[in-house]
Amino acid sequence: MEDEKSKKSRVKDEKVSFYKLFSFADRNDVVLMTVGTISAVANGLTQPLLTLLFGQLINAFGSSEIFQEVSKINEFESLTIYIDLVFAIHYCFLCYFYRGTNIQIAVKILYLAVYACVFSFLQVSCWIVTGERQSSRIRNLYLKTILRQDIEFFDTETNTGEVIGRMSGDTILIQEAMGEKVGKFIQLISTFIGGFVVAFIRGWELTLVLMACIPLIVAVGATMALTMSKMVGNRQAAYGEAGNVVEQAVGAIRTVAAFTGEKQAIEKYNKKLEIAYKTTVKQGLVSGLGLGAMLFVIFSSYGFAVWYGAKLIMEKGYNGGQVMNVIFSVLTGGMSLGETSPCLNAFASGQAATFKMFKTIKRNPKIDAYDATGTHEEMIQDPEGAYSQLVRLQEGSKEGTRIKEPESYDIDMSVGQTGSYRLSSTVSKNTMRSRLNDEHHEGSSYENKTAEKKHEKVSLRRLAHLNKAEIPVLLLGSVAAMVHGTMFPVFGYLLSSSINMFFEPADKLKKDARFWTLIYIILGLVNLVAVPIQNYFFGIAGGKLIKRIRWMTFDKVLHQEISWFDNTSNSSGAIGARLSTDASTVRSLVGDALAMIVGSITNVTAGLVIAFVANWMLALIVLAISPIIFIQGYLQTKFLSGFSEDAKMKYEEASQIANDAVSSIRTVASFCVEKKVMNLYEKKCEGPKKQGVRLGIVSGLGYGFSFFALYCINALCFFIGSLLIQHGKATFREFFIVFFALTVTAIGISQTSAMAPDMTKAKDSAASIFDILDSKPKIDSSSDEGTTLEIVKGDIEFQHVSFRYPTRPDVNIFLDLCLTIPSGKVTMS
Repeated sequence: MEDEKSKKSRVKDEKVSFYKLFSFADRNDVVLMTVGTISAVANGLTQPLLTLLFGQLINAFGSSEIFQEVSKINEFESLTIYIDLVFAIHYCFLCYFYRGTNIQIAVKILYLAVYACVFSFLQVSCWIVTGERQSSRIRNLYLKTILRQDIEFFDTETNTGEVIGRMSGDTILIQEAMGEKVGKFIQLISTFIGGFVVAFIRGWELTLVLMACIPLIVAVGATMALTMSKMVGNRQAAYGEAGNVVEQAVGAIRTVAAFTGEKQAIEKYNKKLEIAYKTTVKQGLVSGLGLGAMLFVIFSSYGFAVWYGAKLIMEKGYNGGQVMNVIFSVLTGGMSLGETSPCLNAFASGQAATFKMFKTIKRNPKIDAYDATGTHEEMIQDPEGAYSQLVRLQEGSKEGTRIKEPESYDIDMSVGQTGSYRLSSTVSKNTMRSRLNDEHHEGSSYENKTAEKKHEKVSLRRLAHLNKAEIPVLLLGSVAAMVHGTMFPVFGYLLSSSINMFFEPADKLKKDARFWTLIYIILGLVNLVAVPIQNYFFGIAGGKLIKRIRWMTFDKVLHQEISWFDNTSNSSGAIGARLSTDASTVRSLVGDALAMIVGSITNVTAGLVIAFVANWMLALIVLAISPIIFIQGYLQTKFLSGFSEDAKMKYEEASQIANDAVSSIRTVASFCVEKKVMNLYEKKCEGPKKQGVRLGIVSGLGYGFSFFALYCINALCFFIGSLLIQHGKATFREFFIVFFALTVTAIGISQTSAMAPDMTKAKDSAASIFDILDSKPKIDSSSDEGTTLEIVKGDIEFQHVSFRYPTRPDVNIFLDLCLTIPSGKVTMS
């Protein structure tokens, strides 16, 4: 127990303070972070400000509806020629005021659009650029520190895989923790605080009551996040054990093949996959329950807010716009607080990843290759010293050595500053450095060939065939996805009905408030049932697909001919990576894509039906601009979720240089080429760094435009709606039904589409998997074809056998070997 507690406390301590992530920021980074923070705060206030304008707009629309009803009553009662002149003048004044108010509100929304565009751009651009700059600086410092360590460090404290993993993986986590996630977190906190400030100003009584719902939303979200993180950890641990089986089997494939241990290895691998599959299914169920519970709490909170808001209208003199202003402000603030969970997870991952890297950066080696004491100029001044004599001997033998080895080449290396010397010697073409270059070129050519293969198209029907056994499960999941897909349009209908209800007479308001509150709760219960069913069944189908693909691929790999494993691309590490990443990516192309398609189709159908039934003219107008809403929502979600997805790819070439240097650290240290390696690495990082800065600016522009487009479209919709209501072409209730049904539907589809799997990557992974599955080994140990000898004496004879490995064609393993092995005896001639 004490050991476990000490381990847990040690894990908790193995992270740096958040502010230390920015230890390597320069002045420009400080300026960028300051501007980005101010912009994030300002951007976070846009939604609370929009709720203020929205409340004013609701009151304006609601007032116009009352005016129209009063006008109708007056027309029916005034059957004589006498016209109430006073009422007519008063009514005309109110209509003029109503039209002016709506125009003013629409103009204010346009101003807010420009405000949101500018600050969104600055927030995203500044944080992405400074994150790219600082992570690049940390990456360079880490490699520089690694290269200056003594050889003992590589024997006892680290290895090549760990170093490359930290440079390619941990730096991405650090970049996310100090980049756009910081800006997003500040924005969400600003929205949370701003929302509650607006809510308290507009109606403190309703705000205090609604605050009771916020802990429930936060508690459900936090519980789901913690449970999911544990399950992901268990699944990754199971897959890690399965990866160890792959590493051991493929790494010792000659031994496995010699003792026909393929079946045992496959059985052991399947046991580990079964554990991971069960964890995947549980994860799907838990994620569904968490999301369903979250939606239930949110919809129930809306229902409770509608009921209590109606009570305040009847008893405290609140108006409809005021109630909706408070409801939207409180729930927007609460949901923004719940959305900080991914940011907090990114911060925790970045702090943990930073601990090891910063610890290495601060490490002082016993023998420092960058030590400035004892330079060449200082040591050459002593003519009787050992250093001077070695240099003279070396220079004297240089010409003779060149004559003896005309085919060799010179290496002129500036050695480190540790009292080292300038070495000019001839090294044969078979040195480690030349082999490294050859391997690098071979690896690059293989990667090009692999890339060409991956561009080959893979039939989706063939992929779906792998999931054929789970068709009943997929159908059940699709039915649940259809039910869940109606959530957005139905929610839009409920919102519009609630707004219209607040302007009804007191007796009707009291009755309708109870009814719509009950409908909100029922909608929450439906999601509480449908979402877990959807995630559970798609979890089963996806988990079985991953398990099946990994089993088939591993089985095919183990039965390849031995020469197949001589290719560096078929090493145990490469095979393990393909089994882990490609199989998971292929799953998204079948099960996840089906869920998204079914949900989106249901979403669109329900939204169109509700809108056109309410008012076809308004529906056509809003439908005409819905594609723009879809595009802005897609861009907004895509830019937020995809900033760092291609970072590993950008730095792949630079990582290859680091990989070669660290794996051959003794060669690098012997020739003292640490500086040259660092210069080459920094040059390779220049392009990706500039690309990352450009990506930050482009992402900021796209993110800012998405908000600008959304608010401009809202202003246009409200202005057109006011004109149609004024001319009697639509009613107050019809406008909000159409507006919310279509706009909320478009936003839901856009966010779902943006979070959809990368189809290109999924198809590339599918091509990689089928490349293995379709391969035909020259010697298939799993095949039962051929003749089985009934009598075997056991005599073996080799005559004039010569053999070279394909990867080392210049090295003879056997040359004209003759070997006779009779039963029970061994002789060689």
